[in-house]
Amino acid sequence: MTTNDFKELLDKFYNAESTAEEESKLKKLFKDNAVPEEFEVDRALFDTLNATVPAVPQDMSKRIERDMDRWNTLEAAVAHKARTVNMRWTVGVAAGLLLLFGIGNYYNQPKMMPQPYAGNLMETYENVDDAAAETERALTKFSIAINKGLRKIDNTKND
Repeated sequence: MTTNDFKELLDKFYNAESTAEEESKLKKLFKDNAVPEEFEVDRALFDTLNATVPAVPQDMSKRIERDMDRWNTLEAAVAHKARTVNMRWTVGVAAGLLLLFGIGNYYNQPKMMPQPYAGNLMETYENVDDAAAETERALTKFSIAINKGLRKIDNTKND
């Protein structure tokens, strides 16, 4: 085979235009060492392609499945922990904002002055003197009741 034919086959191979027969011919040529020296780089590639694939251990798929299960479990645990941390941050920020809103609302309310009781009471006296006399009578009655209670306390102390 001439060098030009060899170059054409390699060009087809590298451009993914070669047939299966041409690829096997190239592999065979590189394997038989019937290649010019200018194609040493290509020889290294075909030596790698021609190398025998090491045997896969029998329990390799079981080990891979076991490792994948472990990784999935670990990934799920980390994702759960991340969700918990995110939820704590969210709840903490919400509680802080609620607290700030409450304090701000309390201090920004207009101060209301206490209003005198104006329920269903109506003035019973039109004359000020009558109202003063009634007030004096109520206070006297209250004073008598207090004095009576204080005397009972004094009597129990002396006994």
